[in-house]
Amino acid sequence: MINQVVIDGYIGKELELKTTQSLKKYVAFTICQNRYSKIQQDCIGEWHHVIAWNKVAENLVAKAHKGLKVVLAGEQRTRNFIDKNGNKVAYEYIWVNSFDILTNHNEEPPKTIPQNLNRADDEEPEVDRTIVEANEKDKLAEEPFGSQKEVQLTDADLPF
Repeated sequence: MINQVVIDGYIGKELELKTTQSLKKYVAFTICQNRYSKIQQDCIGEWHHVIAWNKVAENLVAKAHKGLKVVLAGEQRTRNFIDKNGNKVAYEYIWVNSFDILTNHNEEPPKTIPQNLNRADDEEPEVDRTIVEANEKDKLAEEPFGSQKEVQLTDADLPF
């Protein structure tokens, strides 16, 4: 089975490298992709949730910033959980395996990054969790990756 997504778009917020309790580094953010709408006869923004881990996350934070156009390659994932009202929720996101930075002719090109540092070849994707324990329901129901407030994550909070 093939699950490969390649998407280009603009980074929606400043990237912040975070660390889990088991010392895994990650960055979670959104990317805006312009899409032409025949109805509106104009481009509209379509937002996608994204997460990157370890070396890929470190390189994204070091080389990319809000508003920069990037190409991301990875897997489409779904996080299933039950919210505080007992409703089943499916949260879709892109698990980034590699990236490239795009520039305009007016911008200074980014510092080159060796190709092998932009890839996540050193890890296998883990199985998504589909069952959430009762004491975790409230934490997961609040905007899983898009919250503006600081949230302390444990490995049990992450779907991978």
